[in-house]
Amino acid sequence: MIDQTGSAEATIVQKKAVAEAKGDEAMAVATEKVGTAEASVMGLKFNAEATGIKEKAESMKLFHAAGKEHEEFKLQLNKDKDIEIAAIDAQQNIAEAQAEIVGEALKNSTIDIVGGETTFFDKIVDSIKAGKSVDRFVGNSDVLTDVKNTFFNGDNEYFAAQLRQFTGQFGVSFEDVKDLSVAALVGRLITMADNEDDKSRLEDLLRVFRGAGVASQKVASLGLTDGKQAK
Repeated sequence: MIDQTGSAEATIVQKKAVAEAKGDEAMAVATEKVGTAEASVMGLKFNAEATGIKEKAESMKLFHAAGKEHEEFKLQLNKDKDIEIAAIDAQQNIAEAQAEIVGEALKNSTIDIVGGETTFFDKIVDSIKAGKSVDRFVGNSDVLTDVKNTFFNGDNEYFAAQLRQFTGQFGVSFEDVKDLSVAALVGRLITMADNEDDKSRLEDLLRVFRGAGVASQKVASLGLTDGKQAK
């Protein structure tokens, strides 16, 4: 009887120990899963933060590039404005001198300036060769005589070569300035000239353009290219 009672108690203790062991094992597995889940969540959190920082850096880079482009655009606008203002000032000074010269000449001469066809070369040549009254006018004006001798020798291509000489000298392409007015182009060349001789010749050139009525026209209308005169 006593043996049976001891055996029963031993069986109960054994079952209790097994149950406790299984409970401990289950708790360990649960703890491991909780730890793994927490680590996974932390990993996702860190990845999300890293991605956010990277995207923010890319956005700041794009913002900086856009701001830089805007500043360059503003600088170009200011530069173009300064060039146009310089051209206007040059036109004003030349117009005053020209008005005085023409006023004196008209007191004793009748001058007919023929416009020519469609090109500015014809207008300039016709205005120079309009007749004896124009010849006297040019002959009696030191300024216009210098202009004639500088830019004309009876050949239109010679005049085109003179203009190309200046644009080539200062590295200006007709394609780049085709939308500027003729006066603005010459004004730009005047600001780029580094000696008084070139400045004087360019001012004379602008005076010829104004006299031919082409100063306000677009450079593209002159029919010039960087290689040769357009036919």
